[in-house]
Amino acid sequence: MESSPSPPMKTSTRRAAATTSITGLIIDNSVLPIELIFEILIRLPVKTLLKMRSVSKSWISLISTPEFVKAHLNFSANNREFAHHRVLSIRSGSHTHDDGHITRWKYFRTFSLYAILYGESPCFPVELHNFGVSYNVLGSCDGLFVISKTWYDNDIENLFLWNPSIRKLSKLPYSGIDVRKRRFAYGFGYIECQNDYQIVEIVASKPSYLIADITVYSLRNSSWKTIQEFPSISLPENVKFVKGKLHWITGGGSGNNATWFNPGNEKFGNVALPNPSGDTFNWKLVSSSGNLCMTCAYRNKTDVWIMKEYGLAESWTIVGSIPKFVNKVVWPIFISHNDEILLQDVSGLVWWYVSRDDDSFDRPEDQTRCECDRGSELNLYVESLVSPNSP
Repeated sequence: MESSPSPPMKTSTRRAAATTSITGLIIDNSVLPIELIFEILIRLPVKTLLKMRSVSKSWISLISTPEFVKAHLNFSANNREFAHHRVLSIRSGSHTHDDGHITRWKYFRTFSLYAILYGESPCFPVELHNFGVSYNVLGSCDGLFVISKTWYDNDIENLFLWNPSIRKLSKLPYSGIDVRKRRFAYGFGYIECQNDYQIVEIVASKPSYLIADITVYSLRNSSWKTIQEFPSISLPENVKFVKGKLHWITGGGSGNNATWFNPGNEKFGNVALPNPSGDTFNWKLVSSSGNLCMTCAYRNKTDVWIMKEYGLAESWTIVGSIPKFVNKVVWPIFISHNDEILLQDVSGLVWWYVSRDDDSFDRPEDQTRCECDRGSELNLYVESLVSPNSP
């Protein structure tokens, strides 16, 4: 999501407090232009900004404006040291009762991407669980997560929007589509032309698993709408929201196109996929830094592709060919600006950080490990002030 330049703002006549410390900056009996304060504050982490809301009412108002939220998000997302990026993982927990009955649930942990890339591995649990209830991630965008509270019969009970950075959770209204005992997929992204975050719910019925219902939730309007017309295609196994469109591979990856759906104008289309060499046994769509990516797994390696210019088939480029190691299937959760890749393996237990140098990859001796549930995807996100509540 890109933000427009900050609008000019009137210089505040409020004098700063006698001595106020802002992460090393001392404002001592001086009047600072609001534009300068704006530029200083957008560089600070969310945690610091939340603490600073007690400085003055004018600062609370400034930090709460949509212009500031967008500017802060844009600065954080483009930070080359990834100081504001984090990774969310899912773990399972259990509790044994006095009668021997075991209750199981899932909970979240977050990791600093900066710490992972630079050889540290702090783990900070995020408390968001109740006994007997699991929360699963269905999609993320701009620091917001769509999560479901799921009972162990695998039926979704409720959907929520959650921002772990500001610790706010918002329950979404019922879509009107009963997903119980049916297969479903979700996508979540930002529609720039409408300045709106939207959730796409795709539901299929057995036994064909052809798409039967599509509904779209608008955060701005706080309501769901039903998509009346859509092609007769299979339910996607994994979806990625890129450039305002929901993408998925149809037909088990046998073709060279991915289907996309634009919830903004309710149109469907196709985008060309790369032409892999040889026989692949696993294709997977991924996204990184707003780019559409794909992995092609072979028996002896996994190629990581990135679409450098969206919509241009010729722009598909291999950013790395990763040797198959310890019989793992891997996929990237993050590709840096210099094509360094952070990988997750299929077991969900190991993170591999590999760096490319003359088309060779290295495994660091000190592997960064994360105890993530098998089959669960790690979720990269940017800390943000975006509210999960409708504006």
